[in-house]
Amino acid sequence: MDEDRGAAYAFFMMSPLTFDGTRRTVTLAAWLHDIEAIFRICHIQPHLQVALASRCLAVDARLWWRTQGENEVQGGLWEDFRNAIIARFGPIREEDAGMHYRDPDIYRDMNTARYLNYVYDWHAYPGESMGHYCRRFQEAMLPHIPDWGNPEMRALQLLREGLPFKIRELVQPPALEMTLDHMINEILDAELTAHVIQADAMINDQELEPVDNVGIEEPQFQWGPELQEDPIPAVPLQEIPLQEEGIDAEAMDLEGIDVEAMDLENLELQEDPPEIVMDEEEEEQVDVEDDPEEIMFDKEDWEVFSNVSSE
Repeated sequence: MDEDRGAAYAFFMMSPLTFDGTRRTVTLAAWLHDIEAIFRICHIQPHLQVALASRCLAVDARLWWRTQGENEVQGGLWEDFRNAIIARFGPIREEDAGMHYRDPDIYRDMNTARYLNYVYDWHAYPGESMGHYCRRFQEAMLPHIPDWGNPEMRALQLLREGLPFKIRELVQPPALEMTLDHMINEILDAELTAHVIQADAMINDQELEPVDNVGIEEPQFQWGPELQEDPIPAVPLQEIPLQEEGIDAEAMDLEGIDVEAMDLENLELQEDPPEIVMDEEEEEQVDVEDDPEEIMFDKEDWEVFSNVSSE
């Protein structure tokens, strides 16, 4: 009797967790894991385990134990208690509740098969916020995680593996002491960090790009092998500084002139060229030469033409 009293005292001194009947795999699995760990540490005897664990139930779980649980766990063994509470408060979707209550074993097998189908295609959608991703995981994926093995660790691994790469590399791998809420907080912080890193990278890229071409030297033209015999290019006509030398480029007839052979630098031009003085005969000759189609008359023909016109 004293040994049982000492075992109970040691059990409650370990501050065991309380389960209130929340339908979440991680919550129920964490509570069962904590209770079983205290059993091993305090060396609780099998006939005391169910009685001590039932004192850690609250709200809906306590009501279930008082009304149905004690009758379902007839042998008073921990395995029976564990199976009964999992069958009652395991995460069940509303459309599967009927099958669960009719046959928990069939429901467990069906849920495991559904989990295996979902787990290979679980990931965040492109452009999905991490807040929406975590809520979708709790509502759509978490209820299907089986209770066998370590469901809490399996849930943390699946939650992290479904993240985008740029956020997953900022989240620590799951550990034994990590909880689902802790993992979700890390994911939300990693999303903000990823946005900051992306914004800084965009700013750095803009600073590296030149605003204009000021101060940038254009590459020198390199002649190909086919032009090595004459490496000096001809100067285009539009680049000859005619205006600087006092030459009217528009009035010049540059056709037929070898511009390359001209020594434009030593070219001397007269500002006021001398006027050409011609007598009357030379002027008449110039006028006639300007108009070759004009009829030529000598002095005698002109007198005859004048007499005829006067008559």
